[in-house]
Amino acid sequence: MTELLLRGHGWHNVSTIDQHTALASPDRRLHVVHDRRAGWTWNLRATGPDGRQWEALLGAYLPVEYVSALVDAMRQPPTTISGWALDPLLEAGWLADGAGPASTVVSADGLVRVTGQPDHAGTPGPWNAQCTVNGFCWWTAAFSPHTPLAVVAAFTRSLARDDPLPRMAIGTPLYGCGPYTRLARTAHGWDDEQALLEARIAEARTRRTTGSGSAAPAPKPAVPTAATRNR
Repeated sequence: MTELLLRGHGWHNVSTIDQHTALASPDRRLHVVHDRRAGWTWNLRATGPDGRQWEALLGAYLPVEYVSALVDAMRQPPTTISGWALDPLLEAGWLADGAGPASTVVSADGLVRVTGQPDHAGTPGPWNAQCTVNGFCWWTAAFSPHTPLAVVAAFTRSLARDDPLPRMAIGTPLYGCGPYTRLARTAHGWDDEQALLEARIAEARTRRTTGSGSAAPAPKPAVPTAATRNR
């Protein structure tokens, strides 16, 4: 994903140390950090049109497709969504947990929870999500107050989908997680994944130089998978 932002969307590498990759959007309003010091966790930060800042802290094993969906949403102009950010999950059969003042939904298997804290004095509260498999916390996602609901909704829509997320068997932690995180082995190799990434970069460059979304779509069988998650 980092290569796509750098080479496709014209972002800048603003890294200051060799233990993380820090990228900034052309207008320096958006930042994406992939931090090796914290186990390759992700940190998304942005300053809204009103000057308010927000950030999302994403665990290392959160599927990179979810991270990509969040980055795509934060790159879009501010927008107001209809409905509630938890609606995609409820429509997908997740269950509402009525305990406590916060709004919480739980996946049908009980392993993933997403919670939105209530507003305080007109200030939007934070959001949190966690996937726990066999007592082990597999991934977490935390969104600060003022995170746009469109960004949170991009995350919940990703969680609500049921299409598989392809992964090469080598170097991918699949044990015990396939049924819960949509991960599925693919026969594609490194060269296949690199070709798909290059196609996406070429498409993004074309769209950026033409200033429109009229470019012919590149092949889109998948967003970058494990083979390209750190690229």
